[in-house]
Amino acid sequence: MNAISHTLSVAWKEIQLIAKDRGSLAVLFLLPLLFGSLYGNINLQMAGSGDDHSILLNICVVNQDVGIFGETVAEALGGIEELVVETFDTVAEAERCVAEGKATAAIVIPGDFTTKIASYTPTAIEVIVDPAQPESASIVTGIMNHVVTEVTIWGEVQYGIRTILDESDLLADAGPEALRAMEAQNLGVIMTRLNEMRRDPAIVVSSEDLEGANIEGGITLFFALMFPGFTVMFAFFTVGMSAASLLTERDTGTLRRLLAAPIPRGAIIAGKMLAYILLVCLQVLILLGVGNILFDMPLGESPLALILLTLALAFVASAMGMMIAALSSTPKQADSIGSVLGFVLAGIGGCIALTPTPISRAGGFMGILSKLTPHAHAVEGYYSLMAENATFVQVLPEIGILLAMGVVFFLISKWRFRFE
Repeated sequence: MNAISHTLSVAWKEIQLIAKDRGSLAVLFLLPLLFGSLYGNINLQMAGSGDDHSILLNICVVNQDVGIFGETVAEALGGIEELVVETFDTVAEAERCVAEGKATAAIVIPGDFTTKIASYTPTAIEVIVDPAQPESASIVTGIMNHVVTEVTIWGEVQYGIRTILDESDLLADAGPEALRAMEAQNLGVIMTRLNEMRRDPAIVVSSEDLEGANIEGGITLFFALMFPGFTVMFAFFTVGMSAASLLTERDTGTLRRLLAAPIPRGAIIAGKMLAYILLVCLQVLILLGVGNILFDMPLGESPLALILLTLALAFVASAMGMMIAALSSTPKQADSIGSVLGFVLAGIGGCIALTPTPISRAGGFMGILSKLTPHAHAVEGYYSLMAENATFVQVLPEIGILLAMGVVFFLISKWRFRFE
């Protein structure tokens, strides 16, 4: 009980010292938040997932059709936020606008557009592009193909209903108004059902791993690699800080007074480690919390595994700090070694997301080299939990490796550190 009490006393004293070091706290918390937010927003914009839409093209629209389908296409183009649409009455005016460079393309909807679609007859929408911008042709064509798909479906369904009614002779004696009413009613029922199927499809495509677990994808999966990478990197920035703190106390005689208390040497090191374990846990909580709230980053389906992985990360980082203190001569040297190791090991361990998956999975020399760092195993564990919904058992190897590394670092520090 005395050992536990002494450990907690040393930890509380160290927490008070950490709280006064505002510069280091800014590096440990504000800097990763800044990097994470900037990097996250950049990737959101590149992925097209942000709330702001950039204007891709200025286009002119000439609708020569007086029917419903021509009007539908024109309204659909006007509703695309990436386009600035200007309407003209004649083709000549639209062509002049393109020729003067005011628009990248002109879209001409023919006068018989509705008639031909209703009769299921091939028709075409003309796209006039600026010769100086040939790449715009493919962009506008792709947009138009997407827009007219819905109109084509309506035309096909309408034509099918009319064909069935004509061939069945069920309404042979009905007048034109009754026929149109019957077509409109059936068309409305069918299209309503199609829209319901789009909202709640009978077949849903999902991504799963070989064991049936759902897998995130796209930008969400990238955030599950990016934010843990930044978190792990800055967690190890506490190494130099904790090592310098221990050596400073030795140089100022604080450790001598603690030993005279008397407090066991193991309790002093354990108390120091406990303070920095709590600091790293707070880092992880804040950084991953921000990633989840601001960028909808997944946290996985195993909270217990996430907690134990975080504790293992905090333990190995704090133990490494004690080891650096044991191998250094001065606080300045310890701080420098800790800072250099923080950057070097973060790069080798894949803390900066440059690949779609953790670098430890890359294979080859870099994949093998990365696995020699605790960073790679921490990033691998977080990625497996958050992006692939791994279970507690599946990340046990990563947790075990981190704990084993931490024990080795702690034993080296206890063996080599000189309290006086």
